[in-house]
Amino acid sequence: MTEFNEEELLASLYLNLKGPKKKHGNWMDIAEDCKKLKEYYGSAKKVADRIGVSYELIRALLTLLTLPEEVQTLIRDDKILFDVGQRIARIKGKERQIEVAKTIARLPAHDARDILQYAKKYPEAQLGDFKTRVTQGKDSIEKVHIALVPLREDIYETLKMEGQQKKLSVEKTILLILKQWVDLRNKEGVH
Repeated sequence: MTEFNEEELLASLYLNLKGPKKKHGNWMDIAEDCKKLKEYYGSAKKVADRIGVSYELIRALLTLLTLPEEVQTLIRDDKILFDVGQRIARIKGKERQIEVAKTIARLPAHDARDILQYAKKYPEAQLGDFKTRVTQGKDSIEKVHIALVPLREDIYETLKMEGQQKKLSVEKTILLILKQWVDLRNKEGVH
């Protein structure tokens, strides 16, 4: 085992895990320090007791060290968050863990969680298309207006029959007719 200063390691871990809200170290370095102390004390529980944190936190940090090197690098480079790294560790297969990590690197936490759940539920599925579905269109907001239009009974029944032929509701039939009308006007250059 390499030489280290026990008190400095304990102080560093205390600062990073119990100190101010903003951690000062990198999660992988923190995990490495926990591993050193675990080997020194003989158990993760003793490390947790010495620092004054939960055993679960120490165990979660040590879990990061079981990830493939490519995933650890993404965590070290702050492209994947600590909690996301833990979730990746629950996915079976090193290759799949790497694929998932590369797919979710730099994504917001909620998008990463969605992709992680999908990857876990469908271990053979390709993630690229799902990532596109999760992330596309979130930057744009479509403005929608609602118009209440009174319809005579005969017009409503005609729209209903038209919709049934195309397996559409009356509302969708009206939208389709309006879209076709607008497209035609745009094509003709009428504004």
